Amino acid sequence: MMARFCAYGEKVFHFSSLLKTLHEPRLIPLIPIGSIFTSAFAMFATARCSLHSMEKDLVRIPTRLRGVVGPHAPSSDTIGRVFAAMDPEPLRQMLRSVHHRLRRNKALLDGGEQKIAAVDGHEFFSQ
Repeated sequence: MMARFCAYGEKVFHFSSLLKTLHEPRLIPLIPIGSIFTSAFAMFATARCSLHSMEKDLVRIPTRLRGVVGPHAPSSDTIGRVFAAMDPEPLRQMLRSVHHRLRRNKALLDGGEQKIAAVDGHEFFSQ
């Protein structure tokens, strides 16, 4: 299922070329920014509650995530530090591009002004 989802993201949104637009805030990165972004993206795609809940899956890197994240998975702390230091403008451009494609493909309904929401990566309560 994850492979089909990734193939769809590449075919429709050209996901790998969108990742190249992100600017690396670190001087000498051990883990590429693409792996860090796709780790956070996989968290949302698999409906995880927080980065810490995703980290236990990234430590073992199952085959279904290895193709998305890469051979070296980042820790939740690394993901948080990189996102805190990233320039937000390339990420905004990426979201605009995805939003534009979703609108053209009629995947978003016209229901008002607000269509995109920012989601925090912290888990305050767990069930």
